[in-house]
Parts: sequence; structure tokens; C-alpha cells
Amino acid sequence: MNKSLKILLGVVVLLGFSLWVINQLKSPSNLVVPESIDSKESQNQNSKSLLELINAEPKVKEAIITDSDVLYVSVEDDGTKRDGFANYLCELIKEKGSNIMLVKVVKVNSTKDPNRDNAYGVLLGEAVCK
Repeated sequence: MNKSLKILLGVVVLLGFSLWVINQLKSPSNLVVPESIDSKESQNQNSKSLLELINAEPKVKEAIITDSDVLYVSVEDDGTKRDGFANYLCELIKEKGSNIMLVKVVKVNSTKDPNRDNAYGVLLGEAVCK
């Protein structure tokens, strides 16, 4: 195959690939549609309601929901595992219809403890909400 034919073949292949990419980008099925404002507001209201319910629990010192939908709940450390409490919180989450999939119970005021699980503190218990 001579050099000109190889170049021409390369250009044709590149042009075909470019057209395919452009067609894929134009396809509506490939577009990511942001959530509607109403849906986002509904989720925020749901999270706020859930946090109010959880913060009303006598053991809870503070509860937060991260951007990645993980619920962190800080409690006093009484030396017991808190997996059961985390599972109980999963039940509350289900009742509220929240999309939170993970609950982590941490020791209150342990964010600077050298034994902390992560930035939220020392892990006392956790549960995966199904």
C-alpha cells in the first residue's frame, strides 16, 4: 500500500470516528438531566425532617447527613458497640423514605482523637440500610 493511500485511509477512519462521537453527544439518551428543583427541595425537606427526628433521640448529641448521603450520629461512648442503634436509625430512615444507605455512629467530640475512623470521629457502630 502506498503512502498516499495509507494517509487517505487514516483520514477516512478518523472522520468516521469523529462523526460517531458527535452523533453520540447529540443523542438525548446520553444527556444527564439535572434533578428538578422541586425534587431537590423535597429531598432537602425530607433530610431536615429526618434530622429533627434523629436529634430528638435522647442519646444523640448531633446528627448530620453528608453530601454522599451518609448519616453520622454522635453519642456519648459508654463502652458498648452501637451497631444496634445504627440499625434502629436505619429503620427510621426507611420510615421517612430517605435515600441514606449508611449510618455511622461516632463518639461525640472525637474529631481530633488519634483513633478516629475519619474526620467525623471514633467509630462506635455502623449499619448499611437496605
